[in-house]
Amino acid sequence: MLGRSDDAAPVEESVKPLAAAPERAKEYTEVGDAVAGVLRAAEEAAEQIRRDARAQAEAILARAREAADTRIEELTREAERTRSEAEDYARDIRDAVESYASQQRREAEEEARAIVSDADEQSRAMRATAEGMAEEIEGDARRRNEQLREEARSLEERRQQVLEGLREMAAQLNEVFPELASAGRSETELLDALHVERRR
Repeated sequence: MLGRSDDAAPVEESVKPLAAAPERAKEYTEVGDAVAGVLRAAEEAAEQIRRDARAQAEAILARAREAADTRIEELTREAERTRSEAEDYARDIRDAVESYASQQRREAEEEARAIVSDADEQSRAMRATAEGMAEEIEGDARRRNEQLREEARSLEERRQQVLEGLREMAAQLNEVFPELASAGRSETELLDALHVERRR
């Protein structure tokens, strides 16, 4: 009996595992359910993370677009301000150049007028000098002509006096030397001869 009882003991031991199998299966099922629950929770968490990430990405994109639009507006305003400043600067430069050109033109015109005025003054002075010299030369010429006419009158008078003297001398010679008159020489021939000698 003792031996049987000993023999029966192992049988109980071998039966215990069979009785424990449903419990283990239940544990495995619970573990599987837990794992499935963990997986479902992980998937739900992942889906939530994806939704949150998409929402954050959309928010970031919206902020980026808004920042880009704001920056574009700022750059546009800056460009318009820069263009306006450049146009103002160009207008100021153009006004300064036109003012400088006008000033240079006025100075050139004034200088030209001064040169023309000086030239007119010099021309008038030279004309007055030339007219004075011409009048002086003309006066000298008149005086010289008058002097020459006076000298010619004086010479003519002296010639007349010489001729008168020669006539008287010829008449006296004819009286003193009557033979000269008989030779056929007349007073006129003697005077003509003297006149030829004078021309020589």
